Amino acid sequence: MVHITPKPAPEGVQLKYLERLTAAAFGQRRKMLRQSLKGLPGALEALDSLGIDPQRRAETVGVEEFVAIARILSR
Repeated sequence: MVHITPKPAPEGVQLKYLERLTAAAFGQRRKMLRQSLKGLPGALEALDSLGIDPQRRAETVGVEEFVAIARILSR
Protein backbone atom coordinates (compact mmCIF):
# COMPACT_ATOMS: atom_id res chain seq x y z
CA MET A 1 0.00 0.00 0.00
CA VAL A 2 1.22 3.53 -0.79
CA HIS A 3 0.22 6.52 1.28
CA ILE A 4 0.72 9.93 -0.32
CA THR A 5 0.72 13.04 1.86
CA PRO A 6 0.64 16.37 0.01
CA LYS A 7 3.10 19.05 1.00
CA PRO A 8 1.67 22.29 2.37
CA ALA A 9 1.18 25.08 -0.14
CA PRO A 10 4.18 27.42 -0.54
CA GLU A 11 3.87 30.66 1.42
CA GLY A 12 2.83 33.74 -0.51
CA VAL A 13 1.46 31.76 -3.46
CA GLN A 14 -2.16 31.33 -4.42
CA LEU A 15 -2.47 27.80 -5.76
CA LYS A 16 -4.74 28.88 -8.61
CA TYR A 17 -1.84 30.90 -10.06
CA LEU A 18 0.60 28.02 -9.70
CA GLU A 19 -1.89 25.68 -11.39
CA ARG A 20 -2.54 28.11 -14.25
CA LEU A 21 1.19 28.72 -14.68
CA THR A 22 2.16 25.06 -14.87
CA ALA A 23 -0.81 24.21 -17.10
CA ALA A 24 0.22 26.96 -19.54
CA ALA A 25 3.91 26.04 -19.40
CA PHE A 26 3.35 22.33 -19.99
CA GLY A 27 0.25 22.67 -22.20
CA GLN A 28 2.16 22.60 -25.45
CA ARG A 29 4.98 20.14 -25.93
CA ARG A 30 8.46 21.41 -26.70
CA LYS A 31 7.50 25.10 -26.65
CA MET A 32 9.70 27.75 -25.10
CA LEU A 33 8.34 29.55 -22.04
CA ARG A 34 8.12 32.75 -24.06
CA GLN A 35 5.54 31.16 -26.34
CA SER A 36 3.74 29.07 -23.72
CA LEU A 37 3.25 31.87 -21.19
CA LYS A 38 2.48 34.81 -23.49
CA GLY A 39 -1.26 34.44 -22.80
CA LEU A 40 -0.80 34.56 -19.03
CA PRO A 41 -0.84 38.22 -17.89
CA GLY A 42 2.36 39.24 -16.11
CA ALA A 43 4.16 35.92 -16.67
CA LEU A 44 6.79 37.17 -19.11
CA GLU A 45 7.53 40.14 -16.88
CA ALA A 46 7.90 37.76 -13.92
CA LEU A 47 10.42 35.68 -15.89
CA ASP A 48 12.38 38.82 -16.67
CA SER A 49 12.37 40.06 -13.07
CA LEU A 50 13.63 36.68 -11.84
CA GLY A 51 16.30 36.39 -14.52
CA ILE A 52 14.75 33.26 -16.05
CA ASP A 53 15.53 32.91 -19.74
CA PRO A 54 12.22 32.89 -21.68
CA GLN A 55 13.84 30.61 -24.26
CA ARG A 56 14.00 27.76 -21.75
CA ARG A 57 11.49 24.95 -21.97
CA ALA A 58 9.10 24.12 -19.12
CA GLU A 59 10.82 20.82 -18.37
CA THR A 60 14.05 22.68 -17.54
CA VAL A 61 12.43 24.94 -14.94
CA GLY A 62 12.62 23.77 -11.34
CA VAL A 63 9.78 23.63 -8.85
CA GLU A 64 11.20 26.54 -6.84
CA GLU A 65 11.41 28.65 -10.00
CA PHE A 66 7.75 27.93 -10.81
CA VAL A 67 6.85 28.84 -7.23
CA ALA A 68 8.79 32.12 -7.52
CA ILE A 69 6.97 33.01 -10.76
CA ALA A 70 3.59 32.15 -9.21
CA ARG A 71 4.48 34.22 -6.13
CA ILE A 72 4.96 37.28 -8.38
CA LEU A 73 1.71 36.56 -10.24
CA SER A 74 -0.14 36.22 -6.92
CA ARG A 75 0.57 39.83 -5.99
